[in-house]
Amino acid sequence: MIVLWFKGIVRRMSGRLIGAIAGIALTIALIGALGAQLASSASTMTKLALAGVGVDWQVQINPSADADAVRVAVAHATRYAALKRVWYADVSGFQATQKGTVQTTGPGKAVGLQPGYFQSFPAEVRWNIGKHDGVLLFQQTAANLHATIGDVVMLRRVGLPAVTVRVDGIVAMPDIDTFFQAVGLPAGAAPQAPPDNVVLIPEQLWHKLFDQQRILRPDSVREQLHVRLDHDGLPGDPLAAYANITGKAKNVEARVG
Repeated sequence: MIVLWFKGIVRRMSGRLIGAIAGIALTIALIGALGAQLASSASTMTKLALAGVGVDWQVQINPSADADAVRVAVAHATRYAALKRVWYADVSGFQATQKGTVQTTGPGKAVGLQPGYFQSFPAEVRWNIGKHDGVLLFQQTAANLHATIGDVVMLRRVGLPAVTVRVDGIVAMPDIDTFFQAVGLPAGAAPQAPPDNVVLIPEQLWHKLFDQQRILRPDSVREQLHVRLDHDGLPGDPLAAYANITGKAKNVEARVG
């Protein structure tokens, strides 16, 4: 009976039947295409989000902590592509003399960077003029001091006599807000404004200039580990990737604690 009924429908209403079949097929194909598009988008969202991140983790090291132990804890918690130590020293002022005129600025930061930092974190600095290594002056500071390549800039250390450095290059810092962000602030706290006056100094020279300040005024110097994670193992779904990275961060805290 069912076979006869079906044959009758095919014979008498074949056009409508073909149209209904085509409509259902198109609907299923559209749903499948939407599902594939969503899956493809989710798989690339994490990569797109991470593309604009210069430094994944900035791990603040307490003055009494062992930096090597913290680095080992990071290595145990996650695979990383790059890890560099960064030192921040308070400077009470910058000064330069141009054509007999003395230019001064307010307080700022002298940052010590390990060799290879710019190769590990290429998005942190954009070169304007001069060398890609040596003493690099932030472009806003250079404008404040009317300084350029080869000029001598005086750094007024905290609690110590001033020292001088010769400028090798002028740079921009596109992510200066995050580079100088205060680590460990409670959730909802107002962000700290980045300094207008910054000089980037190679590690060895920085230690020569500021290790004594670190001893006399430890409150004026801080150290961080800048970490670029290995993103290959992260899930494509950004929510899953967020949970993954958050879990690793808590693992670091537990190990260091």
